[in-house]
Amino acid sequence: MIKAGSSFFHNGKRGTIGAVISLKGVLYMVTVSHIFRGEGDRLTVNGMRLFVTRILKDHNLALIELPPDSEVEITEFGSPAELELAKLINDTRTIHYCRVVNSGASLLFLGFQCHDMPEPGDSGSPIVQGGKVIGLMSSTTLDTCMGMAVSSKILGSLEV
Repeated sequence: MIKAGSSFFHNGKRGTIGAVISLKGVLYMVTVSHIFRGEGDRLTVNGMRLFVTRILKDHNLALIELPPDSEVEITEFGSPAELELAKLINDTRTIHYCRVVNSGASLLFLGFQCHDMPEPGDSGSPIVQGGKVIGLMSSTTLDTCMGMAVSSKILGSLEV
């Protein structure tokens, strides 16, 4: 099953699916775009060879169209609650202490414990509060133990 937090492989490295959405009846998985060269890049998920369909550079997002018969779990989005705990979740690890420090129209600013920071393979991982995805991990600053995530507000408003 393809769902938020599942892995894919690109150029021999693991990546994380941040969300699975349906736009106008077409299924897409969503992750961060900074790990790809551009549209048309190849990746593998659950043994299927897929291609990056669309890069949204303004938001560091990549959309990958899925075959219509794919077994998926559509991602449920929530609204971020500032100063509340959240979790970074993927199929290899969970970071339980992640606090939403600030949320804007397109980005979430996150605080982590310095000994439990996201790693490079965690880019694109869903940030979850109350069982709903509130954002996709985008970048971290190790010296401040802070991170940024693309907000669910952007993910919920996507159109292709």
